[in-house]
Amino acid sequence: MSEKTVVHKFGSSVMRSAGDLHIAVDEIYRHWRTGSRILAVVSAFEDVTDILMREIIDKVGAECPEATAAYLATGEARTAALLLGSLRQYGLPSRLLSPRDIGLLAEGPILESTPFRVDTAVLERLWQSYPILILPGFFGIDPEHRTVLFGRGGSDLSALFLAAALGAECRLSKDVMGVYDTDPASSTLAHRFSVLSWERAIQVAGPLIQSKALRYAQSHALTFEVGRPNVAACTRVGHTHDEWASPATPSRPIGVALVGCGVVGRGVYEAVSRYRQAFELHHVVVREAERYVGIEHLTTDPTVIFDSNVDVVIICTTANPLAYPLIAAALDAGKFVITANKAALAAHGSVLARHSRGEGRRLWYSAAVGGALPVLETLATLTSPVREIRGIINATCGVVLDEWAAGKTHLDAVAVAQGAGFAEANPIRDLSGRDSADKLVLMTEAAFGQWLPPENIPTLGIDTISADPNGYKLIARAKRSLHGIAASVAPESPSPHGFLGQARGPENRVEIELENGELIRLQGQGAGRWPTTVSVMGDLHAVARHIEGSRY
Repeated sequence: MSEKTVVHKFGSSVMRSAGDLHIAVDEIYRHWRTGSRILAVVSAFEDVTDILMREIIDKVGAECPEATAAYLATGEARTAALLLGSLRQYGLPSRLLSPRDIGLLAEGPILESTPFRVDTAVLERLWQSYPILILPGFFGIDPEHRTVLFGRGGSDLSALFLAAALGAECRLSKDVMGVYDTDPASSTLAHRFSVLSWERAIQVAGPLIQSKALRYAQSHALTFEVGRPNVAACTRVGHTHDEWASPATPSRPIGVALVGCGVVGRGVYEAVSRYRQAFELHHVVVREAERYVGIEHLTTDPTVIFDSNVDVVIICTTANPLAYPLIAAALDAGKFVITANKAALAAHGSVLARHSRGEGRRLWYSAAVGGALPVLETLATLTSPVREIRGIINATCGVVLDEWAAGKTHLDAVAVAQGAGFAEANPIRDLSGRDSADKLVLMTEAAFGQWLPPENIPTLGIDTISADPNGYKLIARAKRSLHGIAASVAPESPSPHGFLGQARGPENRVEIELENGELIRLQGQGAGRWPTTVSVMGDLHAVARHIEGSRY
């Protein structure tokens, strides 16, 4: 499976402050979950460059462009570092770069340079371990190894230059749906282009996209997208002609009901609340309302999911016997349903299958396997048949085994996993392997198109380990043979130097072996509030694009 490469630029109109980092995280996750590797190019937060400029002029004046360039570049570097921290918090495998790391050379005046060379081999090598790379935009280095700037708005040029060098797709994230014939913030008569020629873009997009970057794209015949993060609508720049987009139909925010507000549910509650223009949270269904301080829209009545204002029901309960009836009832009522409850899906997946495929899809459950790891999404996009899937898909067992091997007692190791939010108060389904078996059911259906009853999968958990736990991993396997699908879950001792043997703590790792011999490897944090939340939000944004598709 050849990976698509996307260069994605995030400017200060999108990430105005550190409080907006989640917007970039969700957009980056959107591309990673569909099989892309990403180079995220970032600008400084809003007003930071102006503040830095005033500071350096006040201290040393404007007579030293070399000092000015080095000082202003710290704004982008700070944003990039914070984005790395946020991506890691959400469990996404990522790496921070600097222009020096990749030999991003530029020529011209120190404050108005133009990139001309980059060592793409460094990027290719790093992508083998980190599917998401982050680079501060706006600056590079000159042949004398000095920091040089690409001019105001230069992160646009950084992104377009790198996309051209890599033969990659490029998307410039802005706070508008695309390029308009006039500023949509100042005119209700503004019209958006769906496709746009370079010549017309240079005429109308100047305030939105750096002019130097536009001229660079034109000279290199580079097409690219301009649009709002997590929204499908955009303008594609680089066509031979111009086309208008259909007028947008006024619409209300998508109504959401959340069932469950525990570790994951609270994360989803906070995440949905950050997108008030896109989503309106109407109800939060819990068992005991008095336990939840600071949560709005609380209720103990599950029938609120049938509220006519609710479009999407997000079910974040654990192995609760109410989960399946709620999922089925919401689907029968015509709601979209998103859930991380793998137990309910594994037990009733064959009944729910008609809701999870095709144009009429209403059931989404990416978060049910692997936390932030896009296992099901990857399996869904494969064009070659799968021979075998194998992996570590339970974060609790990973933490327990590591702590146990480090000298803690088994009970103390479990307590560490619980304290870190990876294990439930009753961790028996994790430790016994039943949680992994439930996830393997979903992976097997995605890989082979066949539902296996979870009780039919031979399953041993880490609670069967009686000797030294060092080197053990709980590994789930499913393989196609002439006799059908053979699946199992059991502790194994993989090579400590192999891909699965190198997993640590809550990290999940999965190998997908195709019939053509190709081996696909995925790794990322497999549980916890934020990794699971980013996966649930990935589904919610996908549902929103599905709903909004008819409006543009």
